[in-house]
Amino acid sequence: MNKRIIQRLPIIVALAIIYFLAGKLGLALAVVNPSISAVWPPTGIALASFLIFGYDVWPAIFIGAFVVNLTTEGTAATSFGIATGNTLEGLLGAYLVSRYAHGRQAFTRVNDVLRFAFLAGVVSTSVSATIGLLTLIAGGLIQAGADRTQAWLTWWLGDMTGAIVLAPCLILWSMRPRFQQERRLIIQDVTLILSLLFMGVFVFGGLLPFRLQNYPLAFLCIPLVVLGAFRLRPQEASTAIVALSGIAVWGTLRGIGGFVGQNQNESLLLLQMFMGVISMTSLLVSAVVLQRNSIQSSLKAARDELEVRVEERTVQLQQEILRTRELSARLLQVQDDERRRIARDLHDSTGQSLAVLTMNLDKLQQDAERIDPGLARDISNNAELVRQLSTEVRTVSYLLHPPLLDEMGLAAGISWYAEGFRERSNIEVDLHIADRLRRLPRDFELTIFRVVQESLTNIHRHSQSPRATITLNEFSGRIVLEIQDEGSGISPETLSKIDSVGLPGVGLRGLQERVRGLAGELHISSDEKGTVIKAILPVPST
Repeated sequence: MNKRIIQRLPIIVALAIIYFLAGKLGLALAVVNPSISAVWPPTGIALASFLIFGYDVWPAIFIGAFVVNLTTEGTAATSFGIATGNTLEGLLGAYLVSRYAHGRQAFTRVNDVLRFAFLAGVVSTSVSATIGLLTLIAGGLIQAGADRTQAWLTWWLGDMTGAIVLAPCLILWSMRPRFQQERRLIIQDVTLILSLLFMGVFVFGGLLPFRLQNYPLAFLCIPLVVLGAFRLRPQEASTAIVALSGIAVWGTLRGIGGFVGQNQNESLLLLQMFMGVISMTSLLVSAVVLQRNSIQSSLKAARDELEVRVEERTVQLQQEILRTRELSARLLQVQDDERRRIARDLHDSTGQSLAVLTMNLDKLQQDAERIDPGLARDISNNAELVRQLSTEVRTVSYLLHPPLLDEMGLAAGISWYAEGFRERSNIEVDLHIADRLRRLPRDFELTIFRVVQESLTNIHRHSQSPRATITLNEFSGRIVLEIQDEGSGISPETLSKIDSVGLPGVGLRGLQERVRGLAGELHISSDEKGTVIKAILPVPST
């Protein structure tokens, strides 16, 4: 015997017994014919079995259907035909649902729920109803004058309700859902389920006054069904529907509820249509909730991934900014060192050479006066040009790197530069330097001096201001430098570009990089009354 069949044998035996017991329960409610019932849960069991365990458990369904009909009212031939129809019904329904509605995952999407209801509840059940009815007619178990349309409709509707009400519950529970929920929410879910069941007992249990027992109050269950589909898991909601269906059948058989008709079969048919609508409503709402939750989970995952990427890119950007600032600081340092070197070369080498050239021209002038007075005047004019050149070279040298800054300190260096700036630009400079300003590290003094130098240069080039005011103070552990003019101001576009990417060491961007390099702050404000540049640097500990 095939090893797989041996392994499946306990499942096949168990399914056959379950199918037999469910069939006996269904046929106990048969009215139209002993083999036709408006309540037929075996259809749901067969459909769920094929979707859960596979098609190879078909012997269980066939044997269960054959035995239940053989022990009710039928011959071996009619029992064989009915069992064949019931088995084909389950196989066809499982195949169509697997092929077109994602199998056991059919209850996670609205479109799949609708396909499941049509394929498993309408199409496949018509196979069993048709084969079964033809078998009963051929076997002479349906009288010639009987209403065959009613018999087929009863068979088909009972199978359809079994497929729509019971099969989803079994399939959903077979997927082994994980329950991780707070106790408070579990209490709410249990309360909701008990409320729905109480409503079923209230409507179908005979708790109402006799004159109200047959009112169509079953529709009061619909709000609780919808709420349960929203609030509960699909497994719990479908289980509550099955329980409600059992209560409704029990009450209807007792002649209670809004679906009591002229006879028991009519009553059960009306009830089954209602339970089919209730079950479909619950399944559709649950699918909508699942789709919404899936979309929310996807959005949350995408948002979390985006946040992680943004955080990573932010860290990378911050690292790039730090590297850029470090590079900018090194470039500024290299620039200052190069200025210092060029200034020293101009002062020591070029300046000395010009001084020697001036001395030689003076001596040559003295000798030329004895020989040719005209030549002496030309030599004197050249000597004067050399003296002017020497002065300009010395000025350029001091502007590149004033030795007074290293020798006398920041106050002396700024005073010297302000005086020279006043002479070169004809712009008045009001200088206010604290009397007790102490010596600072060289990089701090050089940074403050460069801020003053660059600011005054910008005032001369761009502001057309007749006056500039420089204030330098030390208080509260900070050096505060403020430079103010009375010019036309800086345009908003230029101010907005100060923090943008630019060339270090150039204009306001250079000032900002210098001050930031010493953990300081640079604030620039400007309007039609002028511009204020304020640099704040922490006083280094000594």
